[in-house]
Amino acid sequence: MVSKQFSFRLSDEVVEWLEGLQLEGESLNQTAQRILTKSADLSTDSLSTTVDIKSLVNQEIEASLTEVRSQLEELRGKLKAR
Repeated sequence: MVSKQFSFRLSDEVVEWLEGLQLEGESLNQTAQRILTKSADLSTDSLSTTVDIKSLVNQEIEASLTEVRSQLEELRGKLKAR
């Protein structure tokens, strides 16, 4: 499969949004690639151009919130243990 490199600028707000969606150890470029690939529902096996950005954003927000809630619960447990 042939790939092409893209280069473009993003506003500070979009960069902050991407930073919020970063997975541990993932670069901003990798995050952007993951989000774009997911939003286009593309995989190496199939090419589908169905895009549901709102659903994708909601999924990413929910995943981030779940992680934050988990971390908060862990911190609360540590505070109670003191």
